[in-house]
Amino acid sequence: MSLSKFHGGSSSCSSSATACAACKYQRKKCTEHCILAPYFPQEKQNQFLNAHKLFGVSNITKFIKGVEECQRDIAMTNLMFHANARARDPVWGVCKIMLDLKNKIACTQAELNLIHQQNLAMCRTIALQQQFGCYSYGDLGDEYLNIDGHVHQKQSLLNYEMFMEMPIKLEKEKVSMDTRMQ
Repeated sequence: MSLSKFHGGSSSCSSSATACAACKYQRKKCTEHCILAPYFPQEKQNQFLNAHKLFGVSNITKFIKGVEECQRDIAMTNLMFHANARARDPVWGVCKIMLDLKNKIACTQAELNLIHQQNLAMCRTIALQQQFGCYSYGDLGDEYLNIDGHVHQKQSLLNYEMFMEMPIKLEKEKVSMDTRMQ
């Protein structure tokens, strides 16, 4: 990443007008080798102040130097995210965001489980009705018309329970039907 784009197009930073936010805060001359310039350009003064308040310039510099160069962008994005979250919520910071997301996942999982239970109960009821002849497609053959006039194939709901009992994964995962049926 070229520092020239962070310093107004010049290769050296001799004036305070083109200093990065960190050097400007410290009232230092910003050089072309400034390690903080790519992450805290002059227009990101507030982000620098949040990071400085939480970690301090010395710790940020040590942190950057301790991370491999190919990982620095990700590490600094993470550091700035933590600092900005702490500035928004001084007590909880990033933990508040994580707890909120965890609660949303738990609520969504509970809702999904409820829907699966309702579907399973409905399918069991229909399967029992079909089994005892209380409710069947009878003389309609293999096809029937719904209210809208669309033609549908009659489907057996007896095997539906097998699909309802399959675990639901929220992660990206490839589940093979052959392995689940064994």
